[in-house]
Order: sequence, then structure tokens, then C-alpha cells
Amino acid sequence: MPGNLAGAGEALDSSLNTIYSEFKILRDETGVFRSCATMLKLKPHEGRSKNVNNYNRVVAYDLDDGVDMQQQQQLADTTTTYTPAEVGVQVLLPGSTMRRVADPDLLKRTGRMLAAAYDLKEDQDGGLQMVNWTPIMGATSRSCGPGEYLGAVQRLSIGNNLANPEPPPPPYFIVDHPIKLGTLSATLAALSDTGDGAVVYTAASAASGGTRGPGTSAQSDEIMKRGIGAVGTFWGVTVKKSANLVGATDASGGAFSKEGLIYVSEVEPKSDPDTSDKSLRGAVELNYWGSYVWGTYRPGAYGCEIRGLITLPAA
Repeated sequence: MPGNLAGAGEALDSSLNTIYSEFKILRDETGVFRSCATMLKLKPHEGRSKNVNNYNRVVAYDLDDGVDMQQQQQLADTTTTYTPAEVGVQVLLPGSTMRRVADPDLLKRTGRMLAAAYDLKEDQDGGLQMVNWTPIMGATSRSCGPGEYLGAVQRLSIGNNLANPEPPPPPYFIVDHPIKLGTLSATLAALSDTGDGAVVYTAASAASGGTRGPGTSAQSDEIMKRGIGAVGTFWGVTVKKSANLVGATDASGGAFSKEGLIYVSEVEPKSDPDTSDKSLRGAVELNYWGSYVWGTYRPGAYGCEIRGLITLPAA
């Protein structure tokens, strides 16, 4: 005759806590835009905004021999202002919860969740700058092809000005949605057994392992050196993907110079837990906050928006 067993569906089904093998937290997309931006610091006592001044261009002319040069030109300057604002995320963990919950690392895991939430918002805010580039390639009603990306790089390479070309300073980046970048994948990967395109990487090759998969080890090493999100290069431009470019049916990425995307940091994100309120009986108020702003510099010359339809791939 069986004894009094403890556990779900047994006689003593409420006598034991549920045993969890592992605790997980959801993962957000790691931010890529900071690695593609020019970072400026707003230091204490420097005021509320970061001001960047740029001067107009002057033009050289042909001169006649022996004739006074009468080509005096007027200088002008333009100020661009970037004003940071505070961003934060907060969770209150009651003392009783931390005593009773089955996860002994709840406090530490919650801190990681706060940091991930801040990183997600920071990167999404950076992605919102892509719509501020005034030249636009593509359209919201259709998918982007390699032609749109090539056109964006061509326009970026001359500062979007045929009459007075002004190529922005490198490095250049393309950052776009993973689904949109699918159309560019064939130009980024050498789908060949030999890595030089001489032998097509076929299904039979894949089944047998092949002598060489997509790309080469040197190419893979180069992608690693280019940082988070890098998937290769296109026309000398580093291509990165970001799922944080959100949109219901379409999304805007961009091709831009690093000098054209500005990130101003006033306070780097910091963890600031508060246990000072004794009336909360052991509770911890977890605060994670910082202060920053994103912006663009000379958006009509230093970047190009790339719009396109995003739909989930289907078999």
C-alpha cells in the first residue's frame, strides 16, 4: 500500500514548493548604433546642450596673370545643438518576495533585465534617426534590392551633391532590418566550395561538408573585427543588421558616415539600488538610468535613408 506522497496530484500536493531547474530572462537585441556613431560627452558645468559649429565652404577660382585678385568671400557659420534628456527604468522588489521566491538570484537577474531594457531603448532611439536623412532610396510599398543599397552608397559617396561633391569622412555604415538585408546577402557571402565563386556551393556540397562554406576564414575574421551586428561589407561600406529598427509593415535603415550620426552622453547608464525606506521592510528599489541624446549632423549630405517593406519569409 503506497504511503503519503508529496507532489502534484498526490495526497500532499501543497506541501512542497515547485522545483525549477533553471531560470531564464528574455533577451533583447544588442544595440549596434553606438558603434556606428560619433560620441560626444556633455561634461558637468558645460550647460544643458552640446553645440557643434561648422563653417560654410569657400571656392577657388581661376585668376588672370598680372590682375588683382578680386575674389574675397564671406565666411559663415552654423550651429547644431544636441540636448540630452534622462532615461530610466525602475522595478521595486518587496523584501517578502525576495525571501519567498524560488529563485535565489532574482535580484541579480532583475538588474540584468533593467540594463537590457535601457540598452534596447537607447538603440531604438538611435534607429529612429534613420528617417532624418533627407535623401531617400526605396519605398514603403516594396522590398529593397541591392540597387537601392548601391544607390544609397553612391549618393553618400558624393555628399548627395553632383555640382559640389563633398564626400563625408569615412568610415561609412549601412544599418538595416534583418529581413530587408536578406536581398543583399548574395553579394555579401561567397556561396562557393572554393571561396572564389569557381565552384557553386550546392546542396550536394553541403551534404558532404564541402571544401569551403560561405565566405572564407579571413572574411569571417574581418567581420568579427567590425563589431556587433556586422554581416560583411558592400562597396567598401560596413553592413550591420538591427532588429531594433521596428515597423509594422515597413522599416527605415540608412547608409551614413559615422560623423553624421551623433550620440551625446551626459551620464552613462548606472545602477542605483535604493534600500533607504525602512518602512518597506527590506524592499529594494532598483533604478537604472542615464542621460543621452541622438542626432544627425548635416543630414542632407552625410546619410541616405533606405526605406523598404518588411514581411516575414515564407516557404
